[in-house]
Amino acid sequence: MDRTSMGRYWTEDSANYGRVIASEFGSFREDAWKGIFSLLLPQAPAPVLDFGCGPGFFTLLLSELGYDALGIDISEGMVREAARNREIRESATSARFVHSDAGLSGFPDNTFSAIVTRNVTWTLPDPEGFYREAKRVLSPSGVLLVFDANWNLPLFDEALSRRCNARHAACIEKFGCDYDGDPISEPLDLRSLPMSSRVRPEWDAAYLDSLGFEDVAASDDITDLVWDEKERLLYGETPLFAIRAVKPRD
Repeated sequence: MDRTSMGRYWTEDSANYGRVIASEFGSFREDAWKGIFSLLLPQAPAPVLDFGCGPGFFTLLLSELGYDALGIDISEGMVREAARNREIRESATSARFVHSDAGLSGFPDNTFSAIVTRNVTWTLPDPEGFYREAKRVLSPSGVLLVFDANWNLPLFDEALSRRCNARHAACIEKFGCDYDGDPISEPLDLRSLPMSSRVRPEWDAAYLDSLGFEDVAASDDITDLVWDEKERLLYGETPLFAIRAVKPRD
């Protein structure tokens, strides 16, 4: 799937994803994520890029913490959702959102003190290229924070798939719904995405180390910090992980 098609896919899903993110605002997740950012990022008002910002949850929280926060997304629909959320969050009016299908290629070297991204790297057709570009656009001592999960690994592991299906059934029984919206007219070919079959975050940490990032650290499961009961039940077989890496000073 090319970038234009990818943008259309996420725009079609933007209203549903916007509803999911709306439930995060005003929940325990706000303070949880702000605590993570305050611990792992350079001090505000450093310039921070939220890559694949979606409806703007991270960008707005970063702005409220005093960062010079920019969110970019390949989907016009997601950027519209983010702009609407900015109007609601009066304390985050300095947050900026840009629709871009060029990834990081449009930014000069050494632009950002940090890059954060959540639930995005699994979608990338060239994750190696993203990590190389992230190193380029980070300033010396800049921090890369990646939050994601092995969302599609069950496609390649029958036992894992069965456990995920059992969790899905249990979630429907307990909560009456999952997080899925209406079917997308042009669905993603999940098996073809490079990250789908890779065991993460081990793969990411090894690749970042090979690029020369310093202090590469990965946590396999941070769900107790940022997921509620429904998320832990539904997605417990593929927990959210965290990776932090630092660009060398020289």
